[in-house]
Amino acid sequence: MCVIVMREPNVTLDADKFKTLVMNNPHGWGISVPDGEGNLITVRDVAGGDTNAEELYEWINDEFAKDKIMLHLRYTTAGDTILRNAHPFPILEKAADGVDLRMAHNGTLSAYEPKWNADNKWESDTRVFTRNFVRPLLKRLIIGRSSAEVLNDYFTEELLDTQLTAMSVITLLDGHGNSLIVNKDGNGGFTDEDGTYFSNKYSFDANHRKPKVYTYGKTNHGGASSTAGKPYGNQTTGGKKTTTGTGFTDCNVKKFTEEYDVGMLDDLFLLSDEAIELLVDEEPEDAVLLIKELLLKLYENDRKLSGATKALARKSKLIKELEQNNMEIARHDKAA
Repeated sequence: MCVIVMREPNVTLDADKFKTLVMNNPHGWGISVPDGEGNLITVRDVAGGDTNAEELYEWINDEFAKDKIMLHLRYTTAGDTILRNAHPFPILEKAADGVDLRMAHNGTLSAYEPKWNADNKWESDTRVFTRNFVRPLLKRLIIGRSSAEVLNDYFTEELLDTQLTAMSVITLLDGHGNSLIVNKDGNGGFTDEDGTYFSNKYSFDANHRKPKVYTYGKTNHGGASSTAGKPYGNQTTGGKKTTTGTGFTDCNVKKFTEEYDVGMLDDLFLLSDEAIELLVDEEPEDAVLLIKELLLKLYENDRKLSGATKALARKSKLIKELEQNNMEIARHDKAA
């Protein structure tokens, strides 16, 4: 997945952390900068996996050091790695709408079902979402209002949020420096001590895109081994098998709902197949957390159902006994 950076004016980003962000999201970048008069200066580039982090860092902290910026670093998950799929995407234009406004997205859009056809398979889901939903929505909401009013309207945020999953974040920035972050805690988003917003934490992990090495059991004599899943690049070291591939972590403490700030555990059952597949590909350790929480939820529900069934059975038994007692009393009264 990608990462969005919403940096306030006169804030210098940490150079080493910035380099890690670019390394984990190398498929192009885009930056929007408001001029205060309603215009957005927007520059986008597609590096195809070779973004120059040092040049981009110097540019942001030199030419735009005193400006608020919205930066998107892309990791391609849907659509081609081309300039037309680079964020931020245009939503409003000053000539037509009185103000420039652009949008960046991080995460999955499985709640919104893009309508592709044979002619636009190259498009990313965010590009389709922008054209078919966000632009028409904002162009209606801006009529008779300022962009500041639209971006500060709770109704705007709610409408956009209905189309997102728990792991999606949308940021909007206009030419006056007004902004909106939708589902800001989704995908692990946070604001640092300098007031800069980052749409996720995993992009700061230098090993995020690297295969993990783990040891998971002893090899059997005769060359066979006990495996957990389908390993990659097997190597035998001593009495244990070391595998280079996707690792697993203990989740006795961490929970998926805590990592992604999911309010209700039942919301996990609403995740689409596409969102789950993307999670498995991009965040396998978190996918394990998700599975364990779902299994725990099912187990707890089964226990509750089992308890309810037993209670119902006891209640039925008591009712049956009461009915039999009433019948015996009626027979006794009739005989008397």
